[in-house]
Amino acid sequence: MSLHFEAVAAHGTLRLTLPDPLPTPWPEPGGDPVDAALALADHEPLLAALEAWLQEALDPAPVPRLDTSEPLLWLDVGAVRLGLPWPLLLAAPGPLLLDGVAPGVAWPEIAFDVELAGFDTAPLPAGASGGVLLLPTSLQGAWRVLLRHATLVADAEWPGPGTPLALCGPPELPTAQTPPRPPWRVVLATPWCVPLPQLLGWQPLLAPPRPGSDAWLQPPDGSRQRGRIAPALAGFGLWIDS
Repeated sequence: MSLHFEAVAAHGTLRLTLPDPLPTPWPEPGGDPVDAALALADHEPLLAALEAWLQEALDPAPVPRLDTSEPLLWLDVGAVRLGLPWPLLLAAPGPLLLDGVAPGVAWPEIAFDVELAGFDTAPLPAGASGGVLLLPTSLQGAWRVLLRHATLVADAEWPGPGTPLALCGPPELPTAQTPPRPPWRVVLATPWCVPLPQLLGWQPLLAPPRPGSDAWLQPPDGSRQRGRIAPALAGFGLWIDS
């Protein structure tokens, strides 16, 4: 049996799941306020850390079940399962310090597809095998590529295979100005995975990725054609394996 709480903050609602210390379930939907207070009392250090992080007071309220309709980043902090909404994470004024609450908290890695180019229609003739597909954005000076995560997007510059991929700014939630996911995409074969504290600038980016040349052409049907990124004209192209 677990106890569920939600705490409304300025940039989103935190979710908390606690182990139930009581021998019987809460007698009413949402829980008895006294029992809820007793359950939270064991986790005051975590609540204090969250309030210090957000620079605002929190008033967790018991709920019969958590609302998980929005994307959340889940974190295990000791015995507590903590759900953090992405707008809150991106707006936080600094790092969430948990060493005094539960040392050794494992922050997840965030995986991004590195999208090198997108096309609205098939960029190659049907059934084509081999050849080279020019990547238009690589011909325009500094090569800007788009990093896509299930919830986040970020711009980056990439001089080409074997060189560091450099973020142009912090990750963001998609907006009306974010390019929609194109039907045909050229993406690096290996996603870029970065620990959350480094992604958000809470810690230095220890090892900027140096992607290799392996890449995929991904049609809308879910199939893939393997190729490699190599110089072509004044930029780069995807050389399709025959």
